[in-house]
Amino acid sequence: MVGRFFLAILLGSMLVGLAACVSLEELRSRDEAACQGYGFQQGTTDFANCMQRESLMRRYNAYGPDGYGWYGPRWGYLHP
Repeated sequence: MVGRFFLAILLGSMLVGLAACVSLEELRSRDEAACQGYGFQQGTTDFANCMQRESLMRRYNAYGPDGYGWYGPRWGYLHP
């Protein structure tokens, strides 16, 4: 009985984790839709710059300004 409960919890958490995954193609299509929504025309330099800014902003939001992510620096490390 307890084993089935833990198995159900494990499977549920795995499904939630897989649902959070996004493919690179989906990220690119989201960026393209955002840049087109801003009024940039695909194939222009401004559109390419917008795509790059969207990608950089996603990385900045994922890792933060210091590049450590959600966990912060390791203990004992002195950040300059």
